[in-house]
Amino acid sequence: MPDAFPCEAFTRYREAARRVLETPYGSDAQKEFWGASNLIAWRFRACDEDWRAYQNWFVVSETQSSHEANFRCERALFGMFTSGVSCIEAMTYSLAALASHPNILSLPFDAQRQRACNPSRLADWLQPHAAASRLERALRDLVAAAEWSFWVEFRNRMTHRGNLPRIIPVNMGAPTPPAQSLDFGGPSSTPVIRMDTADVELRLGWLARTLCVLLEQGADLVDAHAPSPA
Repeated sequence: MPDAFPCEAFTRYREAARRVLETPYGSDAQKEFWGASNLIAWRFRACDEDWRAYQNWFVVSETQSSHEANFRCERALFGMFTSGVSCIEAMTYSLAALASHPNILSLPFDAQRQRACNPSRLADWLQPHAAASRLERALRDLVAAAEWSFWVEFRNRMTHRGNLPRIIPVNMGAPTPPAQSLDFGGPSSTPVIRMDTADVELRLGWLARTLCVLLEQGADLVDAHAPSPA
């Protein structure tokens, strides 16, 4: 796994969930939890690897521009944004499935709720439960964060509407300034994106920290209702 992945928090979360989910309760939510929690790690890794691939192909496109290099950059960037958002969405889904256990919150989690689950809705579903107030606050902080809007906006743009128009600087009679890792014009539905490698790494760092908070809050919720045996 990438160095930034919160392995310790992830392991604690899954171990806490296992204690509770070992008790059958006549629901498919157990399967939903394990499927979603697997995706947390896989999508984070995919996001990180796609970012590394994008950087490699970006260098190629700067020195030997070609349709193939442009395609590889586009593909890697799409994968990075898609997997980054999916990582948080899978985390949210696993939390909802876990909270549905009768020994936790008995949160309704039928097929309709499974399809509707997202960070904002899960925060609303948790609001009546005082024991989940810290998890609810973490979810609301996530939804309100500018970084989350950044991830979702560009994921949606690349998934549903079109690619991002890349800006290529050209100078006459002077050295061309160094290209930024992400330098795209703003079509009608998304703002201009202009970032160097360090800026993107900050967004990836935010993703890792946010994921860690949600994992810790999820484990804390289990511990409050089903403490680990001494």
